[in-house]
This record gives sequence, structure tokens and C-alpha cells, in this order.
Amino acid sequence: MSFVAASASGAAAAPAAKGPNGVDPKDCAQAPLTKAKSPVDIVVWDQFQSTNQDALQKLTDQFNASQTQVRVRLIQQPDANVYAKFRAGLTTGDLPDLMQVEETTLQSVVDSGATVPMQACVDATKYSLKDFLPKALGYYTTQGVLRSMPYGVSSPILFYNKTVFSKAGLDPEKPPTTLAEVKADAQKIVASGAAQYGVAMPAAPYLVEFFYAKNDQTYVNNGNGRKARATKATFVSPTGTRLYGWWKDMVDSKLMLNTGADPNNFDNLFALGNGKAAMTISGSSALGPVNAVLASGQYKGTVAGTSVLPGIKAANGVYAAEDSWYLMRSSSPAKRAAAWKFVQYLIATPQQVQLEIQTGYTPTRKSVAGDPKVVAFWQANPGYEVPYTQLLAGAATPASSGAVTGPFVEIRAVIADELTAMLTQHQSVARTLQDAQRKADGLISDYNARVR
Repeated sequence: MSFVAASASGAAAAPAAKGPNGVDPKDCAQAPLTKAKSPVDIVVWDQFQSTNQDALQKLTDQFNASQTQVRVRLIQQPDANVYAKFRAGLTTGDLPDLMQVEETTLQSVVDSGATVPMQACVDATKYSLKDFLPKALGYYTTQGVLRSMPYGVSSPILFYNKTVFSKAGLDPEKPPTTLAEVKADAQKIVASGAAQYGVAMPAAPYLVEFFYAKNDQTYVNNGNGRKARATKATFVSPTGTRLYGWWKDMVDSKLMLNTGADPNNFDNLFALGNGKAAMTISGSSALGPVNAVLASGQYKGTVAGTSVLPGIKAANGVYAAEDSWYLMRSSSPAKRAAAWKFVQYLIATPQQVQLEIQTGYTPTRKSVAGDPKVVAFWQANPGYEVPYTQLLAGAATPASSGAVTGPFVEIRAVIADELTAMLTQHQSVARTLQDAQRKADGLISDYNARVR
């Protein structure tokens, strides 16, 4: 059964609204909430973890205490897999009123017909988006429609151990900004004996996506799936050859520790803490947990530095990835309005300031970056400004806005398998790229045939 068919068969989804671009402000009418005689209860699924989850719960408690119209019950999903529960709920009808999922699910969630575009709420309440960074909204906008509201966004950044850099004779205040510089620094680190490896990296598909975007190379065709539905991958390219060639060379020459493809494995960060490697690349959402661990004294001698994601070129920025909020069509009008009220609270400047200071998630509003509390926080903790800086860098192009395609989750599994084969089974770069593209093309073709 196709994904869309599953959606239609359950109690969850109704046909999409027929307004301009599929947006109808009536889908987010506020009158039902205003007329409600008692507090409207809503269920919210989130996928924050660790200290980040604690911060969101605190904000939720503050919201509940700040007003009497809406009562939010926040439910953190096991293994942070809201998307899997959402897909099951399309058949069973077990869906929340608001859910938080990561960026690669965008096309398939929209295709399900189970959500109301956030654009409907923006239009219904004349909510201003002028303060938001264009790139913050860019990933979650397709065909000119804001599908979900970015929240808890992040991007990969370089984490490095300043202590190891100093031992290797490198300037700890000048981290590498290109992949070539990463290799050069890794060679000096290993040769000096300051660490066993220069860099530890997981075989993570999301890193490939960001490396492509930073080099202004699309990941799929048709404007990265933004001008029209993607029909093919664009993995085989000069960017792909250079990136995969660098990655394979780093592992083969024992300058890089490959920590594997398990998304729940954080050995790359542990390698930085225990001194096995001097550098790693990880999502900026790790800033809060990493600093909390270091503050506990668990890894004495580790002085963490951060910098922008190194690229084939130093120029260009990245897109805003990770979590955003989706509004469910199956909810009653009053619950939809209540969910929008909660979202507005979370994305308001004061709450975004609180989120930044407590978690390290990237601010999506200019006013957050200019807030005195954040300015002081960044001065004391300069690493937290890094992801915001790289979100501002470079022009917003289809490539730098990130890819959109239906079977993105399945494509990531393909990339993980092919990277693993290349890094552990001596598979060539050319075959890795060709096999990945062939398999991804098949997934995209099959998906498109089901949803059309």
C-alpha cells in the first residue's frame, strides 16, 4: 500500500485544502479557540533528547502557566522517531495535534495530506515573518508555501580539541576551513603523536548532503526538488568525486577514524573527548550536551573549539536542518488554533533566546542574535555563534537550500550502506557514486509512481 493510500485509509487525513498553492487560511481559523468555553487540550509529539528535551519541557510548562486558553501535553517519543509513529498513525488514526520531525521527511509528510501548511496560520493571523532569516525558512518552503515552522534547527560544524592542536604545533585559534586543510592538519597531528587520528567521522549521510550544499551542488534534480518534484539524484558529479575521494583517502591513510553508520553512535564525539582524535564534525545541536559533559569534568584536558563546516571550498554557507513543527489536519479547528498559539509562543524572541542559551540550537530570528542576553552568551561561549554565522553565509540557491524528495529516509540508508562499503570494503569512489545514484533513482521513481 502506498504512503498516500495509507493516509487516506485512516481517520487521520482529509483531502488537502483547495486554496492558492494548497493553502486555505480557514484551515487555521482562530475563532474556534476564542469561542472555546474551557481550556483546549492538545497533544504534542517531540523528538528532542537529553538536556535539549529538558529545555523544551521547561518552555512548555512556562506556556501552560502563562495563559488559560490552551493546555499542552508534551510527549517525547522513544528513540526520537516521531516520523515512524506518524506513518503508523496515518492508518490507525493515532496522531497528535502538533508534531516535530526532522527535515528529510518534508516531502513525504506533505504528500500524506495529513497536515495543514503553516502558511495557512501565517496568512490567517497575518503573522509577520520579516524577522526570520530567509535560510531558516527556506528549507521548509516548497512552491512558495511554508509547510512547517522551523524550530530547533542546526547544521554540522567542526568540533576540535584545542589542547591537541597546541601539542601538534598548530594554532588552536585557526581551525581548518576546507577539506584540504583538514587533511593537512590531520597529517601534522598524527605525525606529532598528539593524537592517533586527526579526525573522527561517522559514515553519516547527512554530512554528504551538507558537503554538497556547501559546494553549491544539488543532491537531486529539478532545482533540488524545489522547482518541481525530483525525479533523479545528482550524486555523480565533480563534487561527489572530490568529496568521496577525500573521505576514502583520509580513512585509507589512517588520518581519519571511521566511527560507522549507526545514527545513535556518538563515538566520534567520544574520540574527541578522550584524545583519540583531534577533530570531528557533528550537528550543532550537540553543543549543549557536549558542553554539559565537559563542564562535569568527565574529560579533563579537553578544550573544545568550534568552527564552520569545512568544505571543498571555504566559501558558501549551509541550510537550516533538523526539526520543525507540523500541524495536523485531523485535529479539530479549536485544537489547530491552539497548536498555532503554542507554536507562536515557542518561536517568539524571548523563548528563542531561552532555547539558544539552554541548547545551542541555531536562532532563526535576527532579533535573537541581537538580544543582549544572547550577545553576552556568545561572547562567553563563542562556539554557539558559529552555526548562526554559517547560516548567514552565502547566497540562498536551490543547492544551498537543501534537497527535497519523497524517499529521503530510504535514500539515506542507501548512502550509509555505500559509504560503509567504500570505507571498509575497498569499494571504489566511482562505483560508490554510481551505485548510490542508481539505487536512489529507483527509490525516487517508485515513490513518485505511488503518489501521483
